This record gives sequence, structure tokens and C-alpha cells, in this order.
Amino acid sequence: MGTHEQPFQRLLDAAQQVLLTRPHDEWVVQYGVGAWTCGLPNVRAAADYLDAPSMQTSLAWADVVVSQCSPGTVFGALAAEAWPLVLGRQVAFDEHVDDHQVLFAQELDRAGLALDLRAAGRLAAALAEEDQQDGTVRRRRCRLAADRSAENATRFRADVWRILRSVA
Repeated sequence: MGTHEQPFQRLLDAAQQVLLTRPHDEWVVQYGVGAWTCGLPNVRAAADYLDAPSMQTSLAWADVVVSQCSPGTVFGALAAEAWPLVLGRQVAFDEHVDDHQVLFAQELDRAGLALDLRAAGRLAAALAEEDQQDGTVRRRRCRLAADRSAENATRFRADVWRILRSVA
């Protein structure tokens, strides 16, 4: 759930409900300041925060990442070839100061860089759909999305330098 100081209990609650119905899945959970009480055996690890090496290890281990819609997690997941299922934090639920994550999730989905859950209640269905995906197809989809992201970052850096040179 990231390192934000407001809890994202909607997504944590949805994940705990899904865990009860999907005993074959294994999970690593970073719950932040939210409440996590699920002690099921399919939770490999649960911690308030994972340090950077632990997060990288977890992303590399995962096939799918369920997360708030933060750039670091999304692009880290894609780089590790784990498909991101994201839900934007909303100001209406006191989860963030504005709805930028909702907008970001919509754009990522539109661009084919992640699946925007749009509602916490869609998590179970989204995971069931991912079950139908071939692992090779999922990894290829992640690689293509990560490559597109890297190309966008390269263009952005070039644009920034062009603008800076033009005003210098």
C-alpha cells in the first residue's frame, strides 16, 4: 500500500476477502498504516513496510502485483515482469489529498501499462481473469509495457533538456 501516511483500508479489506477464497495463491503484503489481521498460511509475509531490497525481491517473485496506483510500484512491477492490478486512492475515502492516483490508474489502463480495478470489489474478478492468462503472455505483456515506459522516460528527459537549453 505504499508509504503514504493515510491508510488504504478499502484495498486491504478486499485483499483479505480474496485471500479467503483463493487458498492456492501466495501473497506478500505491505500494509502501510492500514490494519492487516489476516494470518492465513498463504500469506508468505506481511509487514507495515518493506525496505527497497525486500520490495525488489517480492516484485521479482510475483506474477501479479495488487497495489495502490503509485508510479514506483507500477513501473517496478513491470520491470520485474509482474502485472500490476491497481486501484487509485481517493480523497472521498480520506485515502489521499486528491484523486491523482485515480487519474493515473485510468491513464495506465488506457495505455496498456496496468489494469485499473476502478473499485476494490473488482479484485476477485480481476485475479480470476489473470488466472486465465498464460505466464508467457503475461511476461511478454509486462516487457512490452516496461519497454514503452522506458521509451517515454527517454523522450521526457530529452524534452526537458531541450526546454532547459532553450531558456538558458
